[in-house]
Amino acid sequence: MKDNNFQIVVPFYNDEDSFETFVEILNKMETEDNAFILLDNGSDTNEIKKIAENKRKNNWTFVRSEKNLGFGGGIKYAAEFVEKEFVAWMPGNLKLNPSDVYEVIAKQKLDEKYLYIKCARKNRPKIDHLKTRIFGIIASIYFGKKIFDAGGTPNLIHKDFFSIEKDFPKDFSFDVFVYYYCLLNSFKIKRPSISYKTRVHGESHWQKGLISEIKLTFNILKYKKQWKDISKIKI
Repeated sequence: MKDNNFQIVVPFYNDEDSFETFVEILNKMETEDNAFILLDNGSDTNEIKKIAENKRKNNWTFVRSEKNLGFGGGIKYAAEFVEKEFVAWMPGNLKLNPSDVYEVIAKQKLDEKYLYIKCARKNRPKIDHLKTRIFGIIASIYFGKKIFDAGGTPNLIHKDFFSIEKDFPKDFSFDVFVYYYCLLNSFKIKRPSISYKTRVHGESHWQKGLISEIKLTFNILKYKKQWKDISKIKI
């Protein structure tokens, strides 16, 4: 495989089993391209660090934050270690095979600064698809932009994006913010499809049922003015 102009950030928090399986998949990939930056996002123990030290290969880098920075905060922190022009990110919950993610992004033409890639999720359970659709309708009306499948991942954007603002959302609303920013600034947006699977290990750190999803939705809606102000800053 060729050496590509992107690196993929993957945050983990107390997910030793997922981390170990993730690393095993990376170690089987037939590439020496240092394409992944795996972040231990302030885990309570050193187990993830030990796994990283024991199974290190050249196609991924390991970094650690001593405190949990939240999903968005972790992406921004790890982006500082990206050495290439574009930063991509994905969750480490193994709903996506990292090899598939690499292949999807590697096929894209990364030829302009104002490019945003947000993959469209396919083969999800019907109830998840329905909830995503409902949120998309609400968000689109409220923000005045077509914001559908805002949680689609992996995402990719130019590295300069991370230098414009220190107060990015630190929670899982980060993906919605980036999408909104790119819509307001007329980025070229690509939505290649990617298949989702069920979580292999553990459970979500935030998705604890309908109440947690409603709470996140209201948090996102209250950010409208702040996000609009940030979006006036150009990369």
